[in-house]
Amino acid sequence: MKANLILRLVSVGVFVFCISHHVNAQHTLTAHAGYGTTNVEVSGTPFDPMIDPYIQPIAQYTAGLQYGYALSKHLSVITGVQYASRGFAAREDFNVNVFGLDLPIGAQVVTRLDYVEVPVMAQYNMTERGVRPYIKAGVSTGYAFNARMNPQVNALITWNLPQINVNLNNDLFNRVDVSALAGAGVSIPVESFGAVHFDLTYRHSLNDMFQDNITNIKIKSHGVSAGVGFTMHF
Repeated sequence: MKANLILRLVSVGVFVFCISHHVNAQHTLTAHAGYGTTNVEVSGTPFDPMIDPYIQPIAQYTAGLQYGYALSKHLSVITGVQYASRGFAAREDFNVNVFGLDLPIGAQVVTRLDYVEVPVMAQYNMTERGVRPYIKAGVSTGYAFNARMNPQVNALITWNLPQINVNLNNDLFNRVDVSALAGAGVSIPVESFGAVHFDLTYRHSLNDMFQDNITNIKIKSHGVSAGVGFTMHF
């Protein structure tokens, strides 16, 4: 009687261990960072063709943690939280005559916004094990908590003028950014506990980051970034 009870308890313990190990193997945690370029589209004004040449891309970067849950051997759901910084530059170049020489001078204002973002993506892995190429797509929702403009003057050397803080409570700015995401990458296993992955992601905002109802000027951002991350399975 006692032996049967012990055997049953051991069997239940083994079963629970196997089930929990199987469930835990479905979870991943990834430290991820990305770097790329970001730009904007200006619309809603007849002066678009005149404005576009002066708008320049700037660097964008992200860093954060991603949580993954495997729905099957090929399909996973990815979410998490990350810091993102992006924006655009407005630049003008002209020449100044100095002692009979044309001295090129450039002036630009870099507008940069900092976001806290929560992405939600579906990831499809091409293979079940080993080196795993994958594609992913989804959306991210971000909230801008800081913004500033950095004026610069370039004349042989670059002078950074005092930074100007942007009031995001102004009705011209939209703190919330909803973006569509799409990308592809590859995951390379490291021993049995994790993997290193590299990816390329395109982001396109679905709403305007700036909108002036008087002039009807609207600004919407988009960008491409390359990322690297380390994933742990648990």
